[in-house]
Amino acid sequence: MNFLKNWKGILITAVLFIVNLWVIQFTDFDLYVQDRVYNFQTGTWPLAAVHARYGWLLYSGIKAALALFALLLISLYALSFTEKFAGLKQYRRVFICIVLSLALCPLIASEAKKVTNIYCPYQIERYGGDNPYVKPFSQYPADFVQRKKARGFPAGHAAGGFALLSLFFAFKERRHRIIFGSLGLAVGIFMGTYQI
Repeated sequence: MNFLKNWKGILITAVLFIVNLWVIQFTDFDLYVQDRVYNFQTGTWPLAAVHARYGWLLYSGIKAALALFALLLISLYALSFTEKFAGLKQYRRVFICIVLSLALCPLIASEAKKVTNIYCPYQIERYGGDNPYVKPFSQYPADFVQRKKARGFPAGHAAGGFALLSLFFAFKERRHRIIFGSLGLAVGIFMGTYQI
């Protein structure tokens, strides 16, 4: 029944997903953004030096923090069955919703990579790589010999961050939805931008 109550949010999410796929497939918006980020003169991405120095925090650290957050929610869910923490019972659905999102979003992105066969920007010729650029639903040039299947799209790292958008659906009050949904969006955008 809660599913039917949230149909508008689910419908909006589905429409935005389809619009996003359409933009990626039928426009060069991704190249437009990447061209403004990539330094063609030096052949480098702006965060390459940052990643070399702080990748442990900004890449591995954030993934570890998301995993710890999921473990915390699982622990709270388990504690909600004890008499001492009975007050947590009302949040069981929230805990499960967020944990499922944190698990399923990166998993779905990982599985989708097997189908899309798209290289990361740094791997394509335009940005110093060895592989041609193609859209997600397009074919590689006939003369291209693919030595290793690509796994660059969708971005799994960003999917972990965007999984926190589930925080929007976890709360009933509009104010909390906006605050926590915005937090999830910000984390997803940060994690996606960091990977550029």
